[in-house]
Formats: sequence, C-alpha cells, structure tokens
Amino acid sequence: MSSQLPSNWITQHTPPPTAGHEQALDLACGKGRHSFWLADQGWQITAIDRDLSHTDTTAPPAITWIEDDLEAGYWPLGGKQFDLIVVTNYLHRPLFDHLRTALRPGGSLIYETFMIGNAQYGRPRSPKFLLNKDELRMIFSDWDIRAFEQGPVYLDGPAEITAVKQSIVVQKPAE
Repeated sequence: MSSQLPSNWITQHTPPPTAGHEQALDLACGKGRHSFWLADQGWQITAIDRDLSHTDTTAPPAITWIEDDLEAGYWPLGGKQFDLIVVTNYLHRPLFDHLRTALRPGGSLIYETFMIGNAQYGRPRSPKFLLNKDELRMIFSDWDIRAFEQGPVYLDGPAEITAVKQSIVVQKPAE
C-alpha cells in the first residue's frame, strides 16, 4: 500500500466501474497511490512504471504490476485497451498517441501534471516535462472534455502556491 494519498483530481473525476468495463491503466504509477485507490473502487488495474522497487507489488490481486521503461521508444502494452486511463505528475509527449489508441471508445482519460510556470515552485523545471498553456485541451479537442483546469495549486489558501498544473478529464467518443 502507498502511504501517499490519491490526487483530489483523480478521486473527484473517476467514474465507477461497470460490468464489462472495469479495466484501468495507471500510467507511470510510481508507488501506486492511484492503483491502490482504484482497486479499492472496484477497478482491475494495470499499473506500469520504470521502477517498482519501492512499490508494494504483493497486494491487492486486482493490480497487475508491470516494470518497463515508457520512454524506451516502444509501447509496452501492445494492443491492450482500457476503460479508464489515469496519468499524474508525468509527461512524455510521444505517449499521447498510444494513450488515444489504448482507451476504449466511451472510456475516460484523467490526466494531471505540471505545466509552464511550475519551475519557480519546484520540480520539474525543464520545459520538456512541463505542459504548455492549454496543451491537453488542444491534444484532446476532438474528444468530450468533461473537466479542465490549469494554473496554480494552493496548499492553504491563495498565499501559498505549491505548483502549477494542468488537469483534464476527457471521454473518448463511442464508435
């Protein structure tokens, strides 16, 4: 189990699984905070990260753990499709096309990561790892955008900015 709490963006926007539609992908899962939470909600999870050495991969059985490098130049999940894809605090732009293909028609993608402006508050600082203004909204403009936010993230009121993020919830059109 991860000691980190799941992101509010994820917990607020994750739909409940339904019969026959309970396959979820936690991309760049880290220590598994979202994988564990999604499993508790009834999802069957595929959790992938390049390093799972600090992740409790022994439980629960609803999670399939895959240790692989998402930036190695190939898509390690082949043609597998998911009803829900969750990505937090990770950006590797070459994966966007793979995410679009890996999401089943009618499925949801929930994405939250850092954007331009974050460098003054912490890591990441490189533009390579920071979204541009409205970038997620433009990439998924042909899908149904259910929620979108971008800008400062506050710890305790407007006086204490902790990060600058961009978040989106999109639904892939049904065929």
